Amino acid sequence: MSEHTDLRHIMGVGIAITRGSAAALSFCYSLLLLTMSRNLLTKLKEFSVQQYIPLDSHIQFHKICALTAFFFSMLHTVGHVVNFYHVSTQPIEHLRCLSKEINLPSDYKPTITYWLFQTLTGLTGVLLFVVMIIIFVFAHPIIRKKAYNFFWMTHSLYIVLYIMSVLHGLGRLTASPTFWVFLIGPAIVYTLDKIISLRTKFMGLDIIETYLSGQWIRLSCTGVKPEEFHSFTLTSAPHENFLSCHIKAQGPWTWKLRNYFDPSNFNPKEMDPKIQLDGPFGGGNQDCYKFEVAVMVGGGIGVTPYASILNDLVFGTSTNRYSGVACKKVYFLWMPVAPPL
Repeated sequence: MSEHTDLRHIMGVGIAITRGSAAALSFCYSLLLLTMSRNLLTKLKEFSVQQYIPLDSHIQFHKICALTAFFFSMLHTVGHVVNFYHVSTQPIEHLRCLSKEINLPSDYKPTITYWLFQTLTGLTGVLLFVVMIIIFVFAHPIIRKKAYNFFWMTHSLYIVLYIMSVLHGLGRLTASPTFWVFLIGPAIVYTLDKIISLRTKFMGLDIIETYLSGQWIRLSCTGVKPEEFHSFTLTSAPHENFLSCHIKAQGPWTWKLRNYFDPSNFNPKEMDPKIQLDGPFGGGNQDCYKFEVAVMVGGGIGVTPYASILNDLVFGTSTNRYSGVACKKVYFLWMPVAPPL
């Protein structure tokens, strides 16, 4: 093989960009699955690992991983475009030893469109780019707030994204596939986590499981959209024999929920709606009991976790359940949003 037929000399700097960015985005996309394993994160909060890893910030970490993966995906795309350009401009005799996975006729010189749309690497890459753009566009905070349904539907395309990512490497154009090495561990954990969630979704139970103050649930209403779940903090305390959430009407779904339960809209002919719950999630906020002074600060509707925590704390101290805790003083600061003048 001559020097010109060597892969690095044919593709130039593009090969370094694609391989380097592929390793980085493989790690980030695999890590995304762990940040959304809600049952796993809830269980981990029962152990001391929470002192070293901010598990309550898993959504923020999910966003950071996603943005990092997006950056390296764009870099990976640029690298492949450079690769395909260099390959398409090479003499035909230099391409015969490019990859054992690709067999070209002796008199056929492929163009850049061939590499993009007629190879497994190129075609899956184009589809991955389209799916990734759709997911990220509808995940924008403004679009998510205005059209939550579209955000949730497009986020469900993550299954397509991971399948295409596995197939993308099977083309073996620049190297053997390695994405599955990063993916297999987090994928198993995430699958088991989803199985646990499916158990609660398809089994009707009359038992209210024990929860901790400050935890949150995912809630849906059959009278609005039974398949659409939204996250809300529990405002009831564990000692109470009911569950409560305080919901602010500020989006399409919450306004529909408010109007549906408005007494003036009551229709006796309709069947009573069912409220479906998934959870609880989160580790609660019992750490405040470990310190002599606890400062709780909430703004607007963000005060809801403290309704549960303070209720639990008052009940626990009055019944001597928390007689041995270190907490002696609690400062509660609530900053409501001022109405416009």
